[in-house]
Formats: sequence, structure tokens, C-alpha cells
Amino acid sequence: MSDLEYLRKPPQKYLFDACKLLWHQDKLEDYLRGFKITPIHIDMGIHKGCNIHCVYCYGVKQGKSAEYIPEDRLLLLADDAKKSGIRSIAIIGDGEPTCNKGLYPFVQRLAENGTSCAVATNGLLLDAKKIEVLTRGCEWLRFNISGVSNYDWVMGAPRNSLRKFENIVNKAVYQGGANGCTIGLQMVLIPECFGQVIPLAEKAVEWGVDYLVIKQFSDGGERMPMHMDVRKYEEVTNALQTAEQMSTRQTKIIAKWAAIRDTVSITGDRHWDFDRCNDLPFLFQISGNGECYPCGYHFGNHKYCYGNVIVQRLSDILESERYWGIIEMAGNTPLKELCTGQCRHCEPLKFLDRLNKVYDGNLQKALVSMCGSKEQYLKLMDNPPTHTNFI
Repeated sequence: MSDLEYLRKPPQKYLFDACKLLWHQDKLEDYLRGFKITPIHIDMGIHKGCNIHCVYCYGVKQGKSAEYIPEDRLLLLADDAKKSGIRSIAIIGDGEPTCNKGLYPFVQRLAENGTSCAVATNGLLLDAKKIEVLTRGCEWLRFNISGVSNYDWVMGAPRNSLRKFENIVNKAVYQGGANGCTIGLQMVLIPECFGQVIPLAEKAVEWGVDYLVIKQFSDGGERMPMHMDVRKYEEVTNALQTAEQMSTRQTKIIAKWAAIRDTVSITGDRHWDFDRCNDLPFLFQISGNGECYPCGYHFGNHKYCYGNVIVQRLSDILESERYWGIIEMAGNTPLKELCTGQCRHCEPLKFLDRLNKVYDGNLQKALVSMCGSKEQYLKLMDNPPTHTNFI
């Protein structure tokens, strides 16, 4: 799918290779008028450590440790998020969230407050009771798995862990169906696992999950546990296309084509139409030690640290001069100097870049133009994707 092509296609159930800012026009309007807005979404970790050792783990670059956000601060964060108007929080961060026992009351508090919540996990520390809490409180629960026959190696898990993982996923599928929680799998695509694409797609269908999403490997350079020549993705194109064709009514197999293409392009000579990161007011990120940043690439770089939710209120951070100063500094820095590759901000940046080019004071007119016609715009607005708050 080419850049923003999803705006001109029939409505989709899942938009993994896109962004959902179209369905947050109140925030867009304030942003375009130059107002200071609170983020729509927070991506966060709640623990800096993990119980396994994935061979591609980005958390290694971000600095694994035994640090975590205490339960009382998580609950305070949940209440602050509600007061600040945060619409969604995805607990997917730089460590394994189930290593923090505060995860479960945190999810429950977010749900009680009406904040959309989600969790990504390797799943190996879960049991039926914990899964019940997560599927009741979360809009979606995603399990990380990048191989079948080589599961123990690629996930850095104890021997014969796949059977345990499968049992946990089966419990989650059952309870997710009962509690209205979407259950997914995520594969990080590296050359050593190109041969696992089809077997994993078969398992996803067999287990009856709602989706399997296959994403790019993000090479953060120094301190990464592995590196790869991303041009090798050309070798796996046919397997990805075959896997997508294995989708059923229950289970969708989805490759993140745009993210994979961007990952290849960034390492070459191609440039995007934009050269600045100007979506930062919409998306906030928190490390497992409580430190807050614009982007995961900068975790540990205190030049870009907004503050720390262990010792500060989220609301105070969002209103601080430091927060808005860092947003201005990052937004004025050329991307080649600011970051090293494809990240969570790429799709919102493409959307905002196009919007800024067609906006003349009338937001709806601009969005209709981006969608190609008023009919297409209305069709998308009447049929939003799932989990719209997770931009």
C-alpha cells in the first residue's frame, strides 16, 4: 500500500500500516490553529527488564535493567491520563510488562476511567486469571512471536516453551472472545525467520487469533544485539504475499508493507517529502523506568527527556516549559540528525505533511481532498477501523 493509499481504499477493519488521525478531527483542528494540545495516545513500558531474550530485542539498545514504575505511580498516571484527556495507552514498551505486578491494577484503573488500553507481551508469565483481567480491561492483547520451529532460539526462551505459549494464546482467544478483546500476534521479520512466515501464518489460523501482523526489524545502530541488511526484505516478498492470502474470516494475516518499504528506503538515498518530526504533540512515549520521551530512539538520552512519571505528575509534565521546549527543538531538527530509521511517528508524519499542504483554513475540505472525494470521506467516517484511539 502506497503512502496514504488507505484513505482512498474501502474501509478496513485493521489499520496497522497507517494512522488514525482522520478520526480525531477535534485534535487536528486545535493543532492546525496553533493551540497546545494534549496527546491522543501514550506508548509506554512499565518495566525495563524481561523474562526472555529475543535475538533482535530493541530493549537492549534502550538499556535493560531491573527498574520499573511502582503500582501507586501507575494508578496515579491512569488518573492523570483521564484528567489530561489522553484517549489511549498501549503498554508495549521497552521491557516485558508482565514482569511488573502493577500491570493488572493499572489496566483495571484505565478501563474504569474509560481510557482505551492495550498490552503487548511475550505471554509466558500469564495464567488464566491474569488473562481474564487483561481481556476484560484491554481493547486488544497482542502476543509477540517470531518463529515456530525456532521459537526457543528467536525468542530467547527456555527449551520447549512453544507448547506453553500455545496454551496461553488458546486461553486468551477463548477469554478474548467472551470479553470483547481483540487477540493478535506480532512477528518481527528478520532473515533468520523468513522461513517461519508461512508456518506462523498457519499457526495463527489454527489458534484462531484475530490477526497476525508482520512488522519490520528496526535497527537502531549501536548497542543493538543484531543487525541486518534490510535489502534482504526483497527475498521474502512472495512469502508475505502468500501468508496474507491465507487469511480467513476469523484471522487476518497482515504485512506492514509501508513500514518495511520505509525501513529499506531510509538506509538508501530516498527521502520523504517532509524533513521534520512535527507530530510529537499527538504521541507521547514512556520508558519502563518512568522517563518520558518523544520517541523510543531517544530513550536514555536526557537531552530529550520530558520528565519522569515516578517523581512527577503526568499533567505537570505536559504543561511544563521543558516538554514544549523539547517538542520545539525536535521539530526544528532535520530528521537525518534526529533519528536513525522507521518508527511509530512515520505514518502520522505522512498524514500531517499531506494535510498541511492542502489545508487552507477548512479542515473538512482538506480531509475530503486527501480522501479523493466527499463520498469516500463519508464512507471512511461512517466505518472507522477498530481501536481508533490507538493512532
